[in-house]
Amino acid sequence: MSRTDLFAKYTQIYAKAQAKEIVPAGTFVRQLIDVPRRSYDVGVFFKAKKSGRIVQIYLGNPIPKEVASQEGFLETEDSTYLSRTILSKFKTVDFLRVVISAGEILTKREQRVEFLKTAQRILDVILRKSRNILHLGELEPFQFDRQVRTLDEFLNKELKMDEVSSEAAAIPFNVAAPTYILLADGSMIVVGDEPRVPQAEFYLVGGIGYRFDKTEGAISEERLFRSTTDLSPQGIDEAYIDGMIQRVTEDFQNKLHSLIFADVWKKGKSSPVGVNFGGDLLVKAEASSEIWAGVFEVYVKSPKA
Repeated sequence: MSRTDLFAKYTQIYAKAQAKEIVPAGTFVRQLIDVPRRSYDVGVFFKAKKSGRIVQIYLGNPIPKEVASQEGFLETEDSTYLSRTILSKFKTVDFLRVVISAGEILTKREQRVEFLKTAQRILDVILRKSRNILHLGELEPFQFDRQVRTLDEFLNKELKMDEVSSEAAAIPFNVAAPTYILLADGSMIVVGDEPRVPQAEFYLVGGIGYRFDKTEGAISEERLFRSTTDLSPQGIDEAYIDGMIQRVTEDFQNKLHSLIFADVWKKGKSSPVGVNFGGDLLVKAEASSEIWAGVFEVYVKSPKA
């Protein structure tokens, strides 16, 4: 299919797209987007009874894991925190804990009072959402820890690779340096030491068409289509979109194409459908795309979020 044909096809499909994705998925975590956090960082920690792993979903910046092991009003050298357990030792769930960070050490009384007021509103919203889910008798939304794996866990435990093989398989991931890879079964692979995933609302802004040539490699066709949805209320303008797309296209083969079509996926049970870079850029493969030609849809997080 020529570039002109591709452009016509995808412009027609996406011209009036309302363009909204919320990841990670899940009945519980998808609801976190409307938490009234202001400028504070919020971390929700999941842990199953039979697991030693603690998985974190966070809004803003991640919360240090060591803080999540404590309860109450806390302070470290970097910030003031409030940590509260929402669910504890309930059936298969060991705990679900919410930690809110002020992002700085609060020394003034009025700062602390304002922080605690906002933190309590955050806790009230999350607690209400938790109760709604428990009322339905469904625990699966609280099992997010099952969905997130680190790259090392994926290569060593799931694919059972030895040290040499896993180091070789990790090369495309280390070169591309994504935040996480979203798989078709809804699970995620985090490229980092800790199983933690940023939560964000993404908007479709366009797509990148590509073809693969055996001698030249993956060739990016730059921006293939644009959504005509007005995203200016979210602070998303053309300059912002162009800058985000450039982050992908400036090293297209190594950052994206080689990662999506890496040989390692042939050994696993599920294939990748999207890649997140930096927490604010999500690139998803269009369903009919394959190694030789296709389209990557580009979603961005609002700079106001």
